[in-house]
Amino acid sequence: MMARIEIHPDEFRKLLDVREDVYRQLRSFGFTYVALDLLGYRTGSMNETL
Repeated sequence: MMARIEIHPDEFRKLLDVREDVYRQLRSFGFTYVALDLLGYRTGSMNETL
């Protein structure tokens, strides 16, 4: 199972500062992989593959 993180690109640096904590927490929820969407948050992105 994969966790996909979508945040505003202006927030990328903040996430990188706490990336290990975020990774550990998501792994504890059962996610095998954690990915950051490099395009950032955008409305409707979950429907792009349809």
